[in-house]
Amino acid sequence: MPALPPWLESARRWIVLALIVAHIVAISIMAFPSPGGGLNRRDWKQPTVQAEFDAWNERLRAFGWTGTSSELQDELYGIARSYASAHHQLKKPFYRYYECCGTAQSWRMFVAPHMHPSRFQLRIRQEKVWYVIYEARDPDHRWMGHVLDHDRMRSVLFRYGWGKKYPKTYEQLGDWLARHAAVDFPDAEVLQVRYASYRSLSPEQVRSGERPKIRWQRSRIIQLGPFRGETPGEPVDDEDESDSGDEEAP
Repeated sequence: MPALPPWLESARRWIVLALIVAHIVAISIMAFPSPGGGLNRRDWKQPTVQAEFDAWNERLRAFGWTGTSSELQDELYGIARSYASAHHQLKKPFYRYYECCGTAQSWRMFVAPHMHPSRFQLRIRQEKVWYVIYEARDPDHRWMGHVLDHDRMRSVLFRYGWGKKYPKTYEQLGDWLARHAAVDFPDAEVLQVRYASYRSLSPEQVRSGERPKIRWQRSRIIQLGPFRGETPGEPVDDEDESDSGDEEAP
């Protein structure tokens, strides 16, 4: 193969160098921190998020900040929106490149511990007695665990426990589980789908033997009869909705 003319060899090197620099610039811009979906202020009302704002509000007082936590949130929201808009404009020329190379960043790293987690639970009622058949991360209650404990499914269940988001698909999940429960538990009357929400304890509280206080949320009671072609039974009162919902974890 004949050698390239010196000018062409030099141009090729510059072209390769320019492509490498362009790639580094593109992925660096994509890697810049971005609030993404964090600009939904409804999510800011979650106890975990509010606790973070309160903590930072106190920390910033050492640097002269005198506002309240609500004022800090308003300030940060305005700054975050401006930053997100500028970040979007910087990424815009590279979107096709991200798509071709698969270098898009579709999720963000965790920014704080989740101090108010939720745990998914399923119960059936049989002869007026409630039985837990599934509870997340509980080795003794694992009905449908081969599906519900899958990595992808755990991500879905986490999202359902974050407030009251995705109501339609949450209802579809309950119906799908009820269809299976109607077969696996032929004597069960209803299936209850719900989440246990609680605040994580401090190390001192754990060492002292304290148990977290649980509040049940997103409860839904589903009649199993119709999934067997039967007439629906008598309505079952949702105890999670009729009382405070607070109880001590076992």
